[in-house]
Amino acid sequence: MDTETSRIKKFLFKNSPFQIVIFIATIILISNLNAIVDSFLHPEIPYFDKEHLIVGGVTGLVGAVLFGFIITYTRHLESALSKIKKLESILPICSGCKNIRTLDAENNPAWRSVESYIGEHTEIKFSHSICPECMEKLYP
Repeated sequence: MDTETSRIKKFLFKNSPFQIVIFIATIILISNLNAIVDSFLHPEIPYFDKEHLIVGGVTGLVGAVLFGFIITYTRHLESALSKIKKLESILPICSGCKNIRTLDAENNPAWRSVESYIGEHTEIKFSHSICPECMEKLYP
């Protein structure tokens, strides 16, 4: 159970003490917002009024739960994005003709040249040339 708790803590607060400080400060501010506004607009109502404590507690609890959901969802998105980047870094390439396998509009496998694939997915422009070895092989 302890390892599960530490895993959840690492997942929610991934190496970020600043995130924890901002999280706690925001929850405290949201919890006290009703009392702060009332102290300016209605100074006759005491700051630690029973109603302020109840509203502040409920607001803080709801805020903490919502921030927890936001942080969890953000971590899941970051995890999914890193998996996508890893999968995109692996290119299925033909060992013979050096074409790259991609998916067309209907999600069917299609083979495209390296030049067209890289030109579509990056800012790289190709300038064709020929190396000395190929020059001798193709044009003896």
